[in-house]
Amino acid sequence: MNSEKTNVVIVGSGFSGIVAASILADYGLKVLLIDENIHVGGQLLRQIPEELGSYSKIHSDRVKKIGFKLIDQVKNKKVKILNRTRLVGIYPKKEILIETDESRVISLTYDVLLFATGARERFLPFPGWTLPGVYSTGLVQVLLKSHGVLCDERLLIGGSGLFLLAVAYEFLKHKGKVLAICDSSRILDKIKFIPLILNQYQKYWEGARYGSRIVLSGVPIKYRTKILEARGEKSLEEVVIARVDGRGKVKSGSEKIVRTNALAVGYGFVPNIELPQLAGCSLAFSEERGGWVVEVKNNLETSIADIFAAGEITGIGGAFKSIHEGELAANAILFRFEKIKKENYQKKENKLTKKRKQDLRFGALFNMLFKISETDILEIPDETIVCRCEDVKMKELKKAIDSGFTTPGALKLSVRTGMGNCQGRTCSPIVYDLLSALTKKNQAGLGPFSIRPPVKPVSIGSLINHKHKI
Repeated sequence: MNSEKTNVVIVGSGFSGIVAASILADYGLKVLLIDENIHVGGQLLRQIPEELGSYSKIHSDRVKKIGFKLIDQVKNKKVKILNRTRLVGIYPKKEILIETDESRVISLTYDVLLFATGARERFLPFPGWTLPGVYSTGLVQVLLKSHGVLCDERLLIGGSGLFLLAVAYEFLKHKGKVLAICDSSRILDKIKFIPLILNQYQKYWEGARYGSRIVLSGVPIKYRTKILEARGEKSLEEVVIARVDGRGKVKSGSEKIVRTNALAVGYGFVPNIELPQLAGCSLAFSEERGGWVVEVKNNLETSIADIFAAGEITGIGGAFKSIHEGELAANAILFRFEKIKKENYQKKENKLTKKRKQDLRFGALFNMLFKISETDILEIPDETIVCRCEDVKMKELKKAIDSGFTTPGALKLSVRTGMGNCQGRTCSPIVYDLLSALTKKNQAGLGPFSIRPPVKPVSIGSLINHKHKI
């Protein structure tokens, strides 16, 4: 098959992807940057059209200002950028298939492949979480950043992690009203961040800005408070919240009802490792890094020669970790193409490796403090839907596990969890946690769901319209 040849294909245009693409282009390499979104910049750097005026680069925080500058840089360089493009399959002899504009599939070959596929949100199911009006915290931000739209005038926010504050800040900035932030973690947990934040002053100022806006707006922050249930006939009408003790168990009699038509929930993030897994890259399970991650060497090369991974897929750690890993991967790739001398390569790698270690320390504390506990998983009511695509309930999963289906693959065959349109992206972290809790086995020994191409749905029309040139 005579496929078009590219020096470096980068999958994902978040911080890691655009940093690496910009550096590699400076050395004359032929770079293709693909992303399934309609914009460059990943989830964090979403922005509404300038003409809407309510959100622009001028009002961005320091991290986003860096990101927007990087976007401008990469757009002005000789980098081929394909938005609305997804990787369909990875094959021998360094060949890949990509689908672009949901209209055609293109064959490409590469010298080096860099995965920078980022992360997705993690959820904890509760009765009513499938009701219209219950949103992910990420979706609330997508509506704000990409369209300048409030999901509702009044919003209740729940879950755990620092991202709850970021969502509240954005919602308030767009003239919405936040009823409360229900954080199931403890306020004392936040204090543990202080030593690391002092070494990363950008995060300190970011947190201070979020906190001051929230406090001045009179938004109550309810720590050790959990979302128990969402209620409504055809859409969300009210939410039941309750206090929890130090082990995460609900305190009897502490339940309260909050009237609202909009609830945003989120429990942190998990790496998008499916494409590297499809390529055959070795994975590892690490609670400190957010779950299943791609194993990499010091130079961020994976177990497969000439395939690299950077950003959140090597461990959840934030924007600066992604930036540093984008630089680190680009440095290794330049050396692979003999574009830089060995001494310059090693000097740069040593410097970036130190920064990366600091980023990983911050990420480890974050991921361990805000992880979903075994208590949280085991207390999901039996009638609660866990796999939304296939309507698989908690009781069905428990019954299958009791019957001997004690691996993700076995559960998939037994009750079809992970076989819907999302291919397990929403339910897989919950399934992994449940299996580990009930079997008393470490997730590393259970393994993740298997992956086959296409990782995401592809139209028959695109496959028919198969090209060999971009």
